[in-house]
Amino acid sequence: MDGAEVMDGAEVKDKICRMARSLGANLVRSCSVDKWEEIPIQEPEFWPKNIWPWSRNVVVLAIPLFAPMMDTTPSMVYQELYDTSNRVLDDMAYRLANYILSELGYRAIYFPRDCYYSIEVLVDNPNAAFSHVLAGYYAGIGTIGDSHNLLSREFGPRMRLVSILTDAPIPEDEMIEGNLCVHCRRCLKSCPAHCFTEYGDQPYIMDKVECTKHHVEIKNSHHWPCGVCASVCPVGDDLKMYRKEKTVTKEGIVHCQSFGS
Repeated sequence: MDGAEVMDGAEVKDKICRMARSLGANLVRSCSVDKWEEIPIQEPEFWPKNIWPWSRNVVVLAIPLFAPMMDTTPSMVYQELYDTSNRVLDDMAYRLANYILSELGYRAIYFPRDCYYSIEVLVDNPNAAFSHVLAGYYAGIGTIGDSHNLLSREFGPRMRLVSILTDAPIPEDEMIEGNLCVHCRRCLKSCPAHCFTEYGDQPYIMDKVECTKHHVEIKNSHHWPCGVCASVCPVGDDLKMYRKEKTVTKEGIVHCQSFGS
């Protein structure tokens, strides 16, 4: 489009960020697809450019998971929150990719926020087609904690992510220096599947198969997803308003877990 030819990268990014926020995104950051090669964490088959060679940048969107609802996990209250966030993310990502394509004139697609068929499938191959955690890490939304969750200053690990791949020439955001994880060991101690093992000063070794099997169990009992490791994490400004008051009572947790499933 003619408009895309006269705008510089900063202007294009500003339009993309404004549209993303108008669609409901709380956090919007971007990174180059080259980050996957510069800071390799996954195998090359997962690198965006090896899937869609025309892609140049990734735009990552994040929305919060409300702590008082998440702290009832595993319950239908949390499951509804999780499912709703998925619908919101898919809608935002589709609309933003369509905006970049139709209005700004650049190629764009979105990687669905989960991108796996079912939790049962992950038992045999516990990997989704794309890691929004890594995309958010490379884009500066947060850092990767001991629990392997992405931790942001705003929400800790209590957030959901989705990513848009595009060839729009937008400048990337800086990654966060250091680590937001406070190494409190709460996720290690609280994990109902006992899937974390300490590994020196590195993030915990995570048994993804055991984690997935636990999810299958609670799904079959009509309580899922788990999310305990994210619920107990003390990182995040979203918890400040609850410092002097519990997010939910013990009786409230029992109540939410006893009904609706």
